[in-house]
Amino acid sequence: MQITRAFSESLTTYPMYTWTVLGATTSWVLMEAPSPIAFAIVYFRSDNAFKPVPLILCGMYLFHYVYRSFIYPFRMRGGHKRKPIVTGLVAFAFNTANGWTNAFAITVLAPHLLSTDWLTDPRFIIGVIVFAAGWIINQQSDAILLKLRKPGEGGYKIPEGGFYRWLSSPNYFGEIIEWVGFALAAWTVPAWVFAWFTGTNLIPRSFSNHRWYRDHFSEYPKKRRAILPFLL
Repeated sequence: MQITRAFSESLTTYPMYTWTVLGATTSWVLMEAPSPIAFAIVYFRSDNAFKPVPLILCGMYLFHYVYRSFIYPFRMRGGHKRKPIVTGLVAFAFNTANGWTNAFAITVLAPHLLSTDWLTDPRFIIGVIVFAAGWIINQQSDAILLKLRKPGEGGYKIPEGGFYRWLSSPNYFGEIIEWVGFALAAWTVPAWVFAWFTGTNLIPRSFSNHRWYRDHFSEYPKKRRAILPFLL
Protein backbone atom coordinates (compact mmCIF):
# COMPACT_ATOMS: atom_id res chain seq x y z
CA MET A 1 0.00 0.00 0.00
CA GLN A 2 1.01 3.61 -0.38
CA ILE A 3 1.72 4.01 3.37
CA THR A 4 4.62 1.57 3.12
CA ARG A 5 6.02 3.44 0.13
CA ALA A 6 5.79 6.77 1.94
CA PHE A 7 7.36 5.36 5.12
CA SER A 8 10.18 3.85 3.09
CA GLU A 9 10.92 7.15 1.37
CA SER A 10 11.06 9.02 4.66
CA LEU A 11 13.43 6.55 6.31
CA THR A 12 15.94 6.57 3.47
CA THR A 13 16.83 10.18 4.27
CA TYR A 14 18.62 9.09 7.47
CA PRO A 15 22.10 7.53 7.25
CA MET A 16 21.51 5.14 10.17
CA TYR A 17 18.90 3.33 8.07
CA THR A 18 20.97 2.81 4.92
CA TRP A 19 21.88 -0.86 5.37
CA THR A 20 19.97 -2.85 2.76
CA VAL A 21 19.35 -6.52 2.14
CA LEU A 22 16.57 -6.96 -0.43
CA GLY A 23 15.47 -5.59 -3.77
CA ALA A 24 12.41 -3.37 -3.84
CA THR A 25 10.09 -6.01 -5.34
CA THR A 26 10.96 -8.71 -2.81
CA SER A 27 10.94 -6.21 0.02
CA TRP A 28 7.53 -4.90 -1.02
CA VAL A 29 5.98 -8.38 -1.04
CA LEU A 30 7.44 -9.23 2.36
CA MET A 31 6.20 -5.93 3.82
CA GLU A 32 2.66 -6.05 2.40
CA ALA A 33 1.87 -9.77 2.40
CA PRO A 34 1.50 -10.06 6.21
CA SER A 35 -1.63 -7.90 6.05
CA PRO A 36 -3.81 -10.15 3.84
CA ILE A 37 -2.29 -13.31 5.29
CA ALA A 38 -2.91 -12.29 8.91
CA PHE A 39 -6.38 -11.04 8.00
CA ALA A 40 -7.31 -14.29 6.22
CA ILE A 41 -6.00 -16.53 9.00
CA VAL A 42 -7.92 -14.71 11.72
CA TYR A 43 -11.01 -14.16 9.61
CA PHE A 44 -11.54 -17.70 8.35
CA ARG A 45 -11.00 -19.21 11.80
CA SER A 46 -14.14 -17.41 12.97
CA ASP A 47 -17.57 -19.03 13.08
CA ASN A 48 -18.93 -15.79 11.57
CA ALA A 49 -16.70 -15.85 8.52
CA PHE A 50 -19.47 -16.68 6.05
CA LYS A 51 -22.11 -14.29 7.32
CA PRO A 52 -23.02 -11.77 4.60
CA VAL A 53 -21.73 -8.49 6.05
CA PRO A 54 -18.36 -9.75 7.36
CA LEU A 55 -17.86 -11.60 4.08
CA ILE A 56 -18.36 -8.42 2.05
CA LEU A 57 -15.94 -6.52 4.28
CA CYS A 58 -13.45 -9.37 3.98
CA GLY A 59 -13.75 -9.12 0.20
CA MET A 60 -13.11 -5.38 0.29
CA TYR A 61 -10.03 -5.73 2.47
CA LEU A 62 -8.51 -8.62 0.53
CA PHE A 63 -9.45 -7.10 -2.83
CA HIS A 64 -7.12 -4.23 -2.05
CA TYR A 65 -4.33 -6.13 -0.35
CA VAL A 66 -4.00 -9.15 -2.62
CA TYR A 67 -3.38 -6.79 -5.53
CA ARG A 68 -1.13 -4.51 -3.48
CA SER A 69 0.91 -7.42 -2.10
CA PHE A 70 1.20 -9.89 -4.97
CA ILE A 71 0.52 -8.06 -8.24
CA TYR A 72 1.55 -4.41 -7.93
CA PRO A 73 5.18 -5.04 -6.85
CA PHE A 74 5.84 -6.96 -10.07
CA ARG A 75 4.47 -4.09 -12.16
CA MET A 76 6.29 -1.20 -10.51
CA ARG A 77 9.47 0.30 -11.89
CA GLY A 78 12.73 0.13 -9.97
CA GLY A 79 12.30 -3.38 -8.59
CA HIS A 80 16.08 -3.75 -8.58
CA LYS A 81 16.61 -0.96 -6.06
CA ARG A 82 17.63 -1.82 -2.50
CA LYS A 83 15.49 -1.00 0.52
CA PRO A 84 16.40 -0.40 4.21
CA ILE A 85 15.88 -3.45 6.38
CA VAL A 86 14.27 -1.37 9.13
CA THR A 87 11.53 -0.34 6.70
CA GLY A 88 10.65 -3.96 6.13
CA LEU A 89 10.63 -4.81 9.81
CA VAL A 90 8.37 -1.91 10.81
CA ALA A 91 6.00 -2.44 7.88
CA PHE A 92 5.87 -6.20 8.55
CA ALA A 93 4.85 -5.58 12.17
CA PHE A 94 2.29 -2.92 11.32
CA ASN A 95 0.66 -4.87 8.50
CA THR A 96 0.46 -8.03 10.60
CA ALA A 97 -1.23 -6.16 13.45
CA ASN A 98 -3.52 -4.27 11.10
CA GLY A 99 -4.74 -7.41 9.34
CA TRP A 100 -5.24 -9.28 12.60
CA THR A 101 -7.15 -6.55 14.42
CA ASN A 102 -9.44 -5.68 11.52
CA ALA A 103 -10.37 -9.31 10.88
CA PHE A 104 -11.01 -9.92 14.59
CA ALA A 105 -13.10 -6.76 14.84
CA ILE A 106 -15.49 -7.56 11.99
CA THR A 107 -15.99 -11.20 13.01
CA VAL A 108 -16.04 -10.99 16.82
CA LEU A 109 -16.11 -7.47 18.26
CA ALA A 110 -18.88 -5.87 16.18
CA PRO A 111 -22.34 -7.42 16.77
CA HIS A 112 -23.96 -5.01 14.32
CA LEU A 113 -22.03 -6.66 11.48
CA LEU A 114 -23.45 -10.09 12.23
CA SER A 115 -27.00 -9.08 11.26
CA THR A 116 -28.21 -8.66 7.70
CA ASP A 117 -29.90 -5.44 8.86
CA TRP A 118 -26.51 -3.74 8.47
CA LEU A 119 -26.72 -4.31 4.71
CA THR A 120 -29.33 -1.56 4.48
CA ASP A 121 -27.71 0.81 6.95
CA PRO A 122 -26.66 4.09 5.23
CA ARG A 123 -23.18 3.85 6.74
CA PHE A 124 -22.60 0.48 5.10
CA ILE A 125 -24.03 1.48 1.71
CA ILE A 126 -22.15 4.79 1.58
CA GLY A 127 -18.99 3.12 2.86
CA VAL A 128 -18.98 0.50 0.10
CA ILE A 129 -19.54 3.18 -2.55
CA VAL A 130 -16.77 5.40 -1.13
CA PHE A 131 -14.38 2.44 -0.94
CA ALA A 132 -15.07 1.54 -4.58
CA ALA A 133 -14.53 5.16 -5.67
CA GLY A 134 -11.23 5.34 -3.80
CA TRP A 135 -10.06 2.06 -5.27
CA ILE A 136 -10.81 3.25 -8.82
CA ILE A 137 -8.92 6.52 -8.26
CA ASN A 138 -5.99 4.67 -6.70
CA GLN A 139 -5.79 2.13 -9.52
CA GLN A 140 -6.11 4.72 -12.27
CA SER A 141 -3.43 6.90 -10.70
CA ASP A 142 -1.03 3.99 -10.24
CA ALA A 143 -1.58 2.96 -13.86
CA ILE A 144 -0.67 6.46 -15.04
CA LEU A 145 2.53 6.42 -12.97
CA LEU A 146 3.47 2.94 -14.20
CA LYS A 147 3.18 4.08 -17.82
CA LEU A 148 4.95 7.38 -17.26
CA ARG A 149 8.37 6.03 -18.22
CA LYS A 150 9.13 3.38 -20.78
CA PRO A 151 11.33 0.40 -19.78
CA GLY A 152 14.91 1.55 -19.45
CA GLU A 153 13.96 5.23 -19.56
CA GLY A 154 15.30 7.46 -16.80
CA GLY A 155 14.44 10.88 -15.43
CA TYR A 156 11.18 12.28 -14.11
CA LYS A 157 8.07 13.49 -15.88
CA ILE A 158 4.90 15.29 -14.86
CA PRO A 159 2.00 12.82 -14.63
CA GLU A 160 -1.05 13.79 -16.67
CA GLY A 161 -4.63 12.59 -16.90
CA GLY A 162 -7.13 11.18 -14.44
CA PHE A 163 -7.07 12.88 -11.05
CA TYR A 164 -3.62 14.23 -11.87
CA ARG A 165 -5.57 17.06 -13.48
CA TRP A 166 -6.27 18.29 -9.95
CA LEU A 167 -3.78 16.61 -7.61
CA SER A 168 -0.08 15.85 -7.29
CA SER A 169 -0.73 12.60 -5.41
CA PRO A 170 -4.13 11.20 -6.44
CA ASN A 171 -2.88 7.69 -5.67
CA TYR A 172 -2.59 8.72 -2.01
CA PHE A 173 -5.95 10.52 -2.20
CA GLY A 174 -7.58 7.35 -3.54
CA GLU A 175 -6.12 5.17 -0.82
CA ILE A 176 -7.27 7.53 1.93
CA ILE A 177 -10.78 7.48 0.46
CA GLU A 178 -10.70 3.68 0.28
CA TRP A 179 -10.02 3.22 3.97
CA VAL A 180 -12.45 5.92 5.05
CA GLY A 181 -15.05 4.01 3.04
CA PHE A 182 -14.04 0.75 4.70
CA ALA A 183 -14.26 2.37 8.13
CA LEU A 184 -17.76 3.68 7.36
CA ALA A 185 -18.91 0.29 6.14
CA ALA A 186 -17.40 -1.63 9.07
CA TRP A 187 -17.94 1.01 11.79
CA THR A 188 -15.31 -0.56 14.05
CA VAL A 189 -12.50 1.02 16.06
CA PRO A 190 -9.66 -0.79 14.20
CA ALA A 191 -11.09 0.30 10.84
CA TRP A 192 -11.27 3.95 11.92
CA VAL A 193 -7.79 3.77 13.45
CA PHE A 194 -6.47 2.45 10.17
CA ALA A 195 -8.23 5.21 8.21
CA TRP A 196 -6.73 7.79 10.57
CA PHE A 197 -3.27 6.24 10.28
CA THR A 198 -3.55 6.22 6.49
CA GLY A 199 -4.39 9.93 6.46
CA THR A 200 -1.69 10.99 8.91
CA ASN A 201 0.95 9.17 6.87
CA LEU A 202 -0.11 10.00 3.34
CA ILE A 203 -1.24 13.62 3.69
CA PRO A 204 2.23 14.89 4.71
CA ARG A 205 3.75 12.78 1.92
CA SER A 206 1.36 14.38 -0.55
CA PHE A 207 2.48 17.87 0.43
CA SER A 208 6.11 16.77 0.15
CA ASN A 209 5.50 15.39 -3.36
CA HIS A 210 3.68 18.57 -4.32
CA ARG A 211 6.62 20.73 -3.23
CA TRP A 212 9.06 18.48 -5.09
CA TYR A 213 7.14 18.79 -8.35
CA ARG A 214 6.95 22.57 -8.03
CA ASP A 215 10.65 22.83 -7.23
CA HIS A 216 11.75 20.67 -10.16
CA PHE A 217 9.31 21.67 -12.90
CA SER A 218 8.84 25.36 -13.66
CA GLU A 219 5.92 24.46 -15.92
CA TYR A 220 4.13 22.48 -13.21
CA PRO A 221 0.37 23.28 -13.30
CA LYS A 222 -0.32 26.02 -10.75
CA LYS A 223 -3.92 24.95 -10.22
CA ARG A 224 -2.92 21.45 -9.20
CA ARG A 225 -3.29 20.80 -5.45
CA ALA A 226 -1.47 18.36 -3.16
CA ILE A 227 -4.17 16.07 -1.78
CA LEU A 228 -7.66 17.64 -1.93
CA PRO A 229 -9.01 18.89 -5.28
CA PHE A 230 -9.37 22.69 -5.48
CA LEU A 231 -8.52 23.13 -1.77
CA LEU A 232 -5.26 21.65 -0.45
